[in-house]
Parts: sequence; C-alpha cells; structure tokens
Amino acid sequence: MRKKRESIVFQQLQRRLVEQAPRFLRHPLKLVPFNLQKQLMESLLARVFKEAIEDGDFEFLADKWLKVEVSDLELCWFISEQNGQLVVARECDKADVCFSGTANDLILIAGRKEDPDSLFFQRKLKIEGDTELGLEVKNLMDSLDLDGLPSLMKYPLMDLATFIERARTESAQVPVQTAPGGIPS
Repeated sequence: MRKKRESIVFQQLQRRLVEQAPRFLRHPLKLVPFNLQKQLMESLLARVFKEAIEDGDFEFLADKWLKVEVSDLELCWFISEQNGQLVVARECDKADVCFSGTANDLILIAGRKEDPDSLFFQRKLKIEGDTELGLEVKNLMDSLDLDGLPSLMKYPLMDLATFIERARTESAQVPVQTAPGGIPS
C-alpha cells in the first residue's frame, strides 16, 4: 500500500513538472539574446538536417518563410533556406506558413512519441498559411531519422519525450488528490 501511495505521489509530481515547466522557463528563455538564439538554432538545424540540406531537400523554402512558434514559452523564429543553408530570423515581412504548438507537444513530435497529424486534428498543433508548403515541411520532419542525430542530441530528446509522454499517460489514469476545500494537493 505504501509503495502504491509513493508511486501515485511520484506520478503527480511528474505530471506537475511537465505541466508547469513551460511557465517556469518562459521568462528566463525570453532573456536569452536573439543573436544567441539565432546562432544556436542555425547550428542545431544545420546539424540535425545536414543530409537533407546537402541533398537540397529544403530548396522549397527558398524565398519563403516558416514561422515556428512555441506558444507557451512565447518563443518564435522565422526559418528560410538561403544559399544552401537554413537561416533563422527574428521577423520577416510575411510568413508563408506557421507551425505553432506547446513546448511539450513539439518535444513529443520531435521525439516521435506523438504523430503531428493527430495533434493537428486535436487542435494542439496549428498549421496556418500555405497548406502545400506546410505539408512539405511536415513530411520532411517526418522523414528525419532520429538514429542519424548525434548521441548528445538524440538521447536527451528521446528521454525528455518519454518523460512527458509518461506523465501525460499516467496522469490520465491517476485521479488528482484534493485537499480540504477542493484545492489539488
């Protein structure tokens, strides 16, 4: 009985951490200068999509802008292809397509724990603008082979996605304990 209670407490703690982390991270992440964000994002994109970039798979983004918005973190980047490289900008004249979702949902997609189509139909992933361009971006993301990622990126991403998935799955099975007065404990 004690182990079961400890397990329930751990599950509730895990669920709260997953639910509250974006709120705690939002303000510190806003303090990161955009030039540093840009440098990190461009380096990350170049590494993750190295083969696809070399194969010219991102040429469809030339002279077009993809807006990526992490809604609960209030972060936004504009991404395009220029001269065989993915570039990140703070803003652009007009985004051709916009992908937006919460940090947890986007991590689940990246870690292959959630299908972008199912999140789209649940209205958790929003794709607005040029539908054809959005579909090309989504299909390219789906084709990314996680095994091709460097271990320092692959395993933390997969572990984080598993942690989020587990917290969501188990929270659906564990009732929220309430203290007197109806306040969740």
